[in-house]
Formats: sequence, structure tokens, C-alpha cells
Amino acid sequence: MFAVLGDILFEVIGSPETFDSVREYDFAEHRVIESKPRLQWVGNGLERLKLEMMLHASFTDPGAQMSLLRATAAAHRALPLVFGNGGFRGFYVIESLAMRSKQLSASGTPIAITAALSLKEWAALTELDLLSLSGLPTLGLASKGSTASSTKSDRALPGVSPLLSLRAASGATGPQLQATDVLASSIVRSAAR
Repeated sequence: MFAVLGDILFEVIGSPETFDSVREYDFAEHRVIESKPRLQWVGNGLERLKLEMMLHASFTDPGAQMSLLRATAAAHRALPLVFGNGGFRGFYVIESLAMRSKQLSASGTPIAITAALSLKEWAALTELDLLSLSGLPTLGLASKGSTASSTKSDRALPGVSPLLSLRAASGATGPQLQATDVLASSIVRSAAR
């Protein structure tokens, strides 16, 4: 296995024919009178990945794989990208998908397809953004009303984080601060600068 994008497993001959990664760094240009403009770093751009791979009938159904990629792209969802070595790259959306038939049978069934896939990084603002991606693991965040313990059958369900199978902490806990523990008269604002 080379990589997994959501539920799509990429098994390719050898490795992708090409794998490109582009990161951009944004700078604003401020014009200065009688001098060269000054640059100010604004932020990092989103990473873009381009993969070109051969899908061959000897190990997959190229037509079905392309249909799955098209359906996934049409869903417009951010999906986790994990490489075969276990490296989690982040969440990505399918920005474009191109196909080139390399070899077809006499009936027109694809035997070998070169698929070019462009992915764009999706940056979550908060953990709640990650939870909004329905169908994805909850990354260990239990939903309201759930417990941290689970049964053996829960661990087999797709989308259930293994972190949720950890037992809940037990025993004495530290002091709990309540809203009434601090007198309102003791709260002061510092002077504005």
C-alpha cells in the first residue's frame, strides 16, 4: 500500500510515477516613497500535492478506482491522507482529477490508466472543525453523552477512534474551581496601553 485518502486505498505498481509537493509563503508588499517596497510575511499558504500513478488491472479495477475517485471529489470533503509507513500528512480535498487511458481491451474496458490527482491541504481552525467532518474518526474527542470506555465490538467500527477505548480516569481529582469562588470585587482590569 502506498497511501490511503479517506477510504480510498492507493496500491500502485512500485510507487507513484510523480509526487510533487508545493508550499507557498505569502508576503504583502508595501510601497515606500523613494525606496524599494518592503515585504511583510502574512502567513503560510496551503500545501498542494500532485500524484501521478498507474492503475493496472493486474492488481485493481482501474475503472472502478476512477469512479471512486470521481465520487469522492464530487462529495467536496476533506479527507485524512496517511502514507503506507504510517505518516499522517493532514487533511486534503481533491482539487482536480485527470485520467489518461494507457491500455484498453477490445471492448474498451480500461486495463491501464494513469491517474493524476491534485490535492489541496485543508487546515482545521479548531478540533470542532475536525468533528464536523462526518464519518471521520473523532480523534479521541468523545461526543456529548458518550463515555471514554467502549466494548470490544465498538473498536471494530470504522470511524471510532481507538483513543475512545481507553478507560476513564478514576480516583481522587484535583480541586474544582467554581464561578462563586472568586469575588467579583477582587477582579480588576489592567490599564490599557
